[in-house]
Amino acid sequence: MDIGFKLLGQSGCKLTFSDCVVYVDPYLSNSVEEIDRELKRLVEIPVLPEEIDDADWVLITHEHMDHCDPETLPVLAEASPSAKFVGPYGVLNALDQWGIDDSRLILAEESWNSISCNIKIHAVPAAHLEVVRNEQGLLECVGYVIDAFGTRIYIAGDTCVCEEVMATLKELAPIHVGILPVNERNYFKEQRGIIGNMSPREAFMLASALDIDLVIPVHWDMFAENSLSPEEISLVYSSIAPRFKLLFHPERLRICSCA
Repeated sequence: MDIGFKLLGQSGCKLTFSDCVVYVDPYLSNSVEEIDRELKRLVEIPVLPEEIDDADWVLITHEHMDHCDPETLPVLAEASPSAKFVGPYGVLNALDQWGIDDSRLILAEESWNSISCNIKIHAVPAAHLEVVRNEQGLLECVGYVIDAFGTRIYIAGDTCVCEEVMATLKELAPIHVGILPVNERNYFKEQRGIIGNMSPREAFMLASALDIDLVIPVHWDMFAENSLSPEEISLVYSSIAPRFKLLFHPERLRICSCA
């Protein structure tokens, strides 16, 4: 079967399954620019948060505004009153402060949890720039693996590659689709206060090491100071010539019934 898929800019995406609709890290405002006027949004807002009335689940990876947006999530919560929100502890604290009822907030757990009859999610560590846990061992930043009818989709959030990230993903293999950030970290970005993630080459090496079938690069299009061109990403892909397919804006993902 196929599922609907739509990128929302930065790392945001919408996945439409047969029995539920999942949004991940929707950044649908100009809140970052309001804090730093040099970080102007380059990607047009694809849908206004007040127009999102179909959300069943909203997965948030960490607290940064371009992933956990105070101008998007409370409005989305009102437009989709039955939606549940999943995130690490810091995200849940923010959502609570923004007025989203506690009954709708679910901690991102490092175990499988069902969100519909055929779909389950598993939070995984994200190294942004390193894996951070609080005194209770709870992750500060996460990615998610979604198992849909036996096919697994890895949504990395903001992360670099480290041993804990790789070990966890190997335990959850096979992973068929990787939605991976490619806005490399470097000295000059960090001097500007911008935390990068994997480079395209590192993301592609991770995908190859995990035998991923399809890679969708994200986090390359939103802000000029943190951007790459599709041509640059494609050049690295061509030079490596990996086995997986690279797609920038797929509208559907093919899911095999292999559960």
